[in-house]
Amino acid sequence: MESPLKTKSIRTFGGHFALSWLEEVMALPLRKQSNLDYEQARHIVEECYDSILAYCTRHAPAGYEAADLAQETFLRFVRTRSYQDRGRPIAYLMTIARNVCIDAGRKNRLQTVPLDFEPADPEDEFCADVRKALESLPDEPRELLEMRYGFGLQVNEIARMFDESRYATRRKIKKALELLHEELKG
Repeated sequence: MESPLKTKSIRTFGGHFALSWLEEVMALPLRKQSNLDYEQARHIVEECYDSILAYCTRHAPAGYEAADLAQETFLRFVRTRSYQDRGRPIAYLMTIARNVCIDAGRKNRLQTVPLDFEPADPEDEFCADVRKALESLPDEPRELLEMRYGFGLQVNEIARMFDESRYATRRKIKKALELLHEELKG
């Protein structure tokens, strides 16, 4: 069965986007789509869409549109029956987005697209150096730093995403910071 999201697109206009696909998904009679009602789902989508789109933009495999992957993320979120209203939904959505991007990469067996961090100020040399150092890191340390400092996720939220203990995740983040520091020194 073709996903209803394949025919719809979210267009951003100053942070606002069309949610007609959400209305269609929530109305599907296949089964109870979610333990969320429409208003809860709409609020979460509006609150988190820009962050999920940014994540998908940086992690979309070649040949995939980030907006399509973001829509697939929200489709899976709305259809899930396992979401509990515990903590911030962004952590749960990031887990789904990560899996959507990984699944898309597996389909074509393509390499991941390098992160494209824009420096806050093009004239700022330090930001450019940090961006270059981040791009040179291996995938996992780069992603850990992005989740922790780019999206502000807590260590326990990241640990759940990677199915690891908080302590192992904290050690990996510390190691990623050390790698970044070495790259900046070198």
